[in-house]
Amino acid sequence: MKRSLALLLILFFVLFGGVSRAITISPDDVASHIADPNSVSAILKATALFDDNKIPQLDTYLASMPTLLREETLTVLARSALDFSHMTPEREKFLVKISHQQPKYLVKSQGNGYWVTMPAFNYAGEAKWVLNRWKIKLLENEANRLLNYDQLSLAKWLSFSSADYALRREALVSLISHLTLPALAKLETLYINDKSMVWSPDNAVLAALTSRTGSDELYNLLWLRRTDNYSLEVLQKLDVPPITELDIDQMIAATVNPVLADTALRQLSSLNPLPDSVKAFLLKKIGDRRQGEAIVVLLAKKGHRGWLLRMQKQASGVTRRNIENGLESVKI
Repeated sequence: MKRSLALLLILFFVLFGGVSRAITISPDDVASHIADPNSVSAILKATALFDDNKIPQLDTYLASMPTLLREETLTVLARSALDFSHMTPEREKFLVKISHQQPKYLVKSQGNGYWVTMPAFNYAGEAKWVLNRWKIKLLENEANRLLNYDQLSLAKWLSFSSADYALRREALVSLISHLTLPALAKLETLYINDKSMVWSPDNAVLAALTSRTGSDELYNLLWLRRTDNYSLEVLQKLDVPPITELDIDQMIAATVNPVLADTALRQLSSLNPLPDSVKAFLLKKIGDRRQGEAIVVLLAKKGHRGWLLRMQKQASGVTRRNIENGLESVKI
């Protein structure tokens, strides 16, 4: 009985205690508050203390503010901390502290047929986001240093099962985006020689490295991997003009992947005029008993009916029959 009563009291506190502390205001209230010259002046003073790394003075100043103004100020300070050139241990500690706090003021606004309630100033969320980006920056620096000293073990450093794998992955992808060509070549060799990378839970690093190097070997690894948004994005980028012969070669190679094959075939059939290498490839596909007719239909819808009619006169057997049946089903 006592246990049940205790549970009821806890439930009451959670359901009603939190609500009593929160204050809901309208979007107009928020806009009016932001436009208040006194608010602007106070935020500028707080920002100056933050920029000067005077955190104890800043804490005292923030404590003297009305709650709504303090929450707006904390949001501005968190966003300004994204300039990592001025990051200090004191700033980082300040961000960690406010990231664990709960905004008191909520704003309720109407969406498309529904109401949305969210913090008027989501300083805690902003601080968490900045801290994540800061950790990614530190990890990127660490990976770059290890790479320069030939001490980077990709699978070990990424630590696929670790809680911070997503941050480490983003750090490496960010690093790849601005590595020099020699450093990219070194990282490519590391990737190819690290057999444990086959256990990577996604294709983010491989996709980023492949896009930067244009390496045939990396492309082949990517097409053979299980498809995800990263490998699909690489394939779709190959279809962005100007399309080179190398892009076409990789679109053809991507058809080896059953999940990517339809996308690759759509992209290839959209080329106009069809390059000779694509014609030769597609003609082989048309001769396939299982999918040849579907490819004819796709090509006809993409404006290649004339080429198909010419191929029909030259072809025989399964290829000719697939062209005839496919054109018949999309007769205009």
